[in-house]
Amino acid sequence: MIPTTATRKIFLLIPLLFLSVAAFAQSPPAKILYVGAISINPCQDAKVLADWYARFGIETKEFHGGYYGKLNTAAGLFAFGIHPKKADAPAKCSASVSVVFRVENFEGSLLAMKGKGLLPDSTEKDPTEGQFAHFHDPDGNEVTIWEGK
Repeated sequence: MIPTTATRKIFLLIPLLFLSVAAFAQSPPAKILYVGAISINPCQDAKVLADWYARFGIETKEFHGGYYGKLNTAAGLFAFGIHPKKADAPAKCSASVSVVFRVENFEGSLLAMKGKGLLPDSTEKDPTEGQFAHFHDPDGNEVTIWEGK
């Protein structure tokens, strides 16, 4: 027969073992380094969006009805995808994607956008965050250019 104090120690030890195993079983949280891709599921023909984003300087190539491209940035590869329109996509969508592109020269970038027929819906200057110009693509998704402080 096991003495009472030994039994108590065993009953105290069992929950501690389970807690220890549970703590080791949890993996550390993932660390996001940068945005590596934007993927859009359009409400209309994907080419309409691909042509619009080309005016932003994002060149894509058609592949199986979708349009895909990539940019090499200082942070790493940035992939951009506009998937083929799904058969059950609604005729009109509500905005579902927001994309922010950081730019080096806000005024120059804004002039270039205007030269391509892209007029911002609004612009703003924040003394601590920088300058922003907000656009909407043909599906209603917000697209912003930003020069940070």
